[in-house]
Amino acid sequence: MTFKRLLPLALLTGLHAAPALASSDMTCAPSWKLISDQLSACNNLAFLSPGNDSRVNLQLLLDDAGHLKLTREPLALDGYEYGYGLVPFSLGMLDASRARSEATEADEQGVDPDLAYLTQALQRLGIDSEADALAVQRFAEGEGNRCRSNDLQAMRGFVDALGATPDLAASEAQALARSRRSLLSLCGEGDPQAEDILPPPTQLQSPAARAFGDYLRGADAFYRGDFDHAHERFAQLASSEQPWLRETAQYLLGRVALNQAQLNAFDEYGFFSPEQVDKPSLDASAKAFKQYLSNYPQGLYSDSARGLQRRVYWLAGDTRRFAEAFARQFERGAQQVDMPALIEELDAKLLPSLAPDAIEDPLLLAMLDLIQLRDPGSNREPRLSLEQLQAQQPRFASQPGLHAYLVAAWHFYRGGDAQQALAALPDAGSEPMNALAFSQETLRGLALEAKGENAAALQHWQALLARSQDPLQRAQLQLALALNHERSGALEKVFATDSPISTAPIRERLLAYGAGPELLRQQAGNEQTPAGERATALYTLLYRDLDYGRYADFLRDFAQFPYKPTQPAQRLDPGLFAWSGGSDAGYACPSLVRIAERLAANAEDAQGMLCLGDFIRIHGLDEHWLNRPPAAGELGSAPSQFQGASFSRLAAYQLLLTGPQVSREDKAYALFRAINCYAPSGYNSCDGQDISKDQRKQWFQTLKRSYADTQWAQRLKYYW
Repeated sequence: MTFKRLLPLALLTGLHAAPALASSDMTCAPSWKLISDQLSACNNLAFLSPGNDSRVNLQLLLDDAGHLKLTREPLALDGYEYGYGLVPFSLGMLDASRARSEATEADEQGVDPDLAYLTQALQRLGIDSEADALAVQRFAEGEGNRCRSNDLQAMRGFVDALGATPDLAASEAQALARSRRSLLSLCGEGDPQAEDILPPPTQLQSPAARAFGDYLRGADAFYRGDFDHAHERFAQLASSEQPWLRETAQYLLGRVALNQAQLNAFDEYGFFSPEQVDKPSLDASAKAFKQYLSNYPQGLYSDSARGLQRRVYWLAGDTRRFAEAFARQFERGAQQVDMPALIEELDAKLLPSLAPDAIEDPLLLAMLDLIQLRDPGSNREPRLSLEQLQAQQPRFASQPGLHAYLVAAWHFYRGGDAQQALAALPDAGSEPMNALAFSQETLRGLALEAKGENAAALQHWQALLARSQDPLQRAQLQLALALNHERSGALEKVFATDSPISTAPIRERLLAYGAGPELLRQQAGNEQTPAGERATALYTLLYRDLDYGRYADFLRDFAQFPYKPTQPAQRLDPGLFAWSGGSDAGYACPSLVRIAERLAANAEDAQGMLCLGDFIRIHGLDEHWLNRPPAAGELGSAPSQFQGASFSRLAAYQLLLTGPQVSREDKAYALFRAINCYAPSGYNSCDGQDISKDQRKQWFQTLKRSYADTQWAQRLKYYW
């Protein structure tokens, strides 16, 4: 009996595509295991693992270094909540918590703060500005889109500078502010001409006003893509007496040169061609940003300039300086840097180069090494040899424990030597566990289990759980304990009253795949058990009773554990087994209880077998996921405690076709249903048998000839 598991729509359609080296979570479902050396962004763990998305490993390392505060309790995205706990977690679940927090703050404010600020600033200049007049076009976040910076934030700086310049007449400030407002979101062909929106010279009499007017003409040229004219204007303003104009012009000289450098480097689809980069312009851009940061290390645009410096290094293919720039930005910390954006930039641009020899920063190098420790596939040497990893030791001088962990991980994942992994790990400390210490201790426990020392590993996991207060670590340790108990054949310890394993998906998964009848009855009848767990236990028990032909047990269990529907409905609803029967396709069936009574009296009762088959078919229980245990190594992969063969609709129909005591009507319906196992695709949807087309043709002909007067012979037009 099987059940075709339906994933939520969000999982089927995909949530987002991501760079191949880091992640690929087009669809996500948890994989409950701790040993993974293949990339799966759906199944990140709370320790430094080759199978983690590289962005997760980097966040763990940055959290240790104090550069980032990692989300300790990832929130589920819509569609992700099915089957997930805290660990494993998808990359999207980490991002979701951050995005929801920001969305909540925006909702509380109720209005764009830049819009509110500008409205008041313009009013101080004597300009009434409706919100519609400050509407900003949303440009795509393409590579180097210069238009995206022509926004309210940019206008704020300009308006503030007008207000701080006493040499401007009120009429001049108003004319300049209105013109800057008109420039919002202009970006190329089809926009109004400059003379139609910029103030005429007659309105700008003072030197300060003319300087601001020159800035507007330079900005207009820049956003239209007229870089030569923009450079001319900003070069003149780079020594302006007005502080804001001087600083802004110096910064924009770098941006103008950068846009000139990449002008032909991207095709219409956004694909990058390094050979099309204009190197003289790129060198000019690098020089301009270096000069700006020298003059204004904490300037208005210093963060942007540093980000654009990274772009210069990337366009130049200078991996070493590119990586160094990331390391410097990470050291500035989450208060100074948009960490999520920085991590995404690194993931998209630095990782594809995969050049460990060009990386000096130990955190970035460790992230790359973990990628290199992934499974290289069949008939391939490891991407990173032990000798290469050991040669990196000088670059880990400030992080010797991290290098030791990577060496131990190499022995475990690529060398397949748990003893060498244990020998390479440093002795455990007693201080609170950061990500590195937790990773070391996780690998120690995994190595003990790999050596077959399950009892020692169990004590190790229990000791770690007693030490850790971190939600992510504790969730992972619950999984470690559950895996250990399952492998040791001590599943009942997971459900003991003093069990520390409280994660609902872990407990429900073990009930669904690993529990025997007594444990299922215990949890189904335990009033202290959460509703979801009780429902899972009872559903699994009743399903297994029917599937393994334990019909008398089904009747007793169904009577002993009456199920009361809950709101909202549980994922596994035992109410399914209260089926009242029906007359599908003209064959009358009693309730499922009556069917079980017939089969309990005679396991080969024709009506009982046919109607049990109809119950399975009508409710979509063919190929039930309970009969497909997880892959080896995953939670729930231990052999089932229910023995015997699973019920097969097609096998039941075949048995009835040869049964001497089977009525003519029952044989006709069995033929009808057996042939329909292949409808309409030609593939068997009833079980795993491969019945030849000739045999199916013979069934069809037998039905048409020997049972021609039955409704099923008359209804069936084809065989498949």
